[in-house]
Amino acid sequence: MPSYTASIPNERPDFVEPGDHEVEVVDAIETISKGGHEMIELKLKTSAGSYLYDFLVFIPTAFWKIDAFRAATGEEVTPDQDVEITADHVIGRTGTARLTVEEYNGKKRNKVAAWIVGTAKPATQPQPARRSDNEPF
Repeated sequence: MPSYTASIPNERPDFVEPGDHEVEVVDAIETISKGGHEMIELKLKTSAGSYLYDFLVFIPTAFWKIDAFRAATGEEVTPDQDVEITADHVIGRTGTARLTVEEYNGKKRNKVAAWIVGTAKPATQPQPARRSDNEPF
């Protein structure tokens, strides 16, 4: 029988202390930035259970950040290579991010200050869930 240690209902950590933390991309959507540029919005989860967002904006002055994210989540980055990246390709990736804490509207939250390269396992493409023949539905 599964067990756990109870806490106050609906209480989830809003942030973790500043530093390097393992994060997982739990969701990603392709959207348009306020400046009108293509962007992937990443929803990240820390090992402590807090959530935060980071943004990969597809403009030349931000390509370094996309490369850092890719490398930090285990993808090999080759200079001068044309790369196509979609939201679906990044969901499930894990890596280390240097997080800071900022206050916004009276609440503290984390922000990605940097992606830490060289700490992740090689990236793999997410595999679709397989249904067992023994499952009733």
